[in-house]
Amino acid sequence: MDFESATPLVTWMGDDFTGSAAVTEVLQFAGLPSVLFTDIPSPALAARFAHCKGIGIATTARSLAPDQMQQTLPPLFDWLHRLGAPILHYKICSTFDSSPTTGSIGAAIDIGLRTRPAQAVPLLTAAPQMRRYQAFGHLFAGALDGTYRLDRHPVMQHHPVTPMTEADLRRHLALQTDLPSALIDLEALAGDPTPALKAAVAKGARILSIDCMDAASETKAGQLIWENRDRLGFVAGSQGVEYALVRHWIATGLIEPATPPAATTKCRQIVAVSGSVSPVTAQQLAWAGQNGFTLLAFDARAALDRLGLPAALTRQRANGLNAMVGRIREAALAFPTV
Repeated sequence: MDFESATPLVTWMGDDFTGSAAVTEVLQFAGLPSVLFTDIPSPALAARFAHCKGIGIATTARSLAPDQMQQTLPPLFDWLHRLGAPILHYKICSTFDSSPTTGSIGAAIDIGLRTRPAQAVPLLTAAPQMRRYQAFGHLFAGALDGTYRLDRHPVMQHHPVTPMTEADLRRHLALQTDLPSALIDLEALAGDPTPALKAAVAKGARILSIDCMDAASETKAGQLIWENRDRLGFVAGSQGVEYALVRHWIATGLIEPATPPAATTKCRQIVAVSGSVSPVTAQQLAWAGQNGFTLLAFDARAALDRLGLPAALTRQRANGLNAMVGRIREAALAFPTV
């Protein structure tokens, strides 16, 4: 395959919107044009983005039951598969949000393999850039006051839908799929991981959980996935998959390091929308409220009421306009005309 002419290089289906956008961010910042859809696009719309090196579809699979995933995911996988990218990625959260009944990663892997058969499925969950680390099969995640094993994480162990009670991802995943798994650990990645890969596949492993702690192990993970793409072309994991691929592509000269994006310039108005209830988001919102943003609350329950939603959105738009007018008046009073 000619790397330069291959379009796309990666296709992905995300189990939620923000995570899907994170993949777009990694590829775009690496200088690889990418696009994210929220459904299968029309032929005309798809043609507009045919030049992209990365093409993704965001879904709500993280909140679906396995039977709903069986109905929803196959046509999306099929459309992405037919684009011909060497890597088809099922994008999961870097905190492995899932359970046997909600957002099952195991069910999604089973479904994806029916569309993109693979000798085994690499599973790369860690993303050191996001303070997500995997060591000897156990996932760790950063929090405001430090880094925790996932089953002791102050947020994830108390998650209201998918609480994490097991940091060993293979044990967690074994409750969601019958596919046997193996681990490519840090010791294997410190040298040539190929023997570990061959041994795991020879023993019948269909899912390969890959450790990742730093730039070196991330590069090795990317190399392992890319050099074995002909037989490991269906991958599951966080945006760590793309971080790892980009590191490998840069290390081997397939792409040049991209210039870091410049900071945004000062602007008169900006709108931001947050749908998270994490402590980190709460801290960010508090900072925003203290630094020039007007905070407008929106009751998420309104989104579940089809009859009440239009009125709720109308009220929110009115609140936003009123806030903007208020800021304009404040500015005018601060700088009166002479």
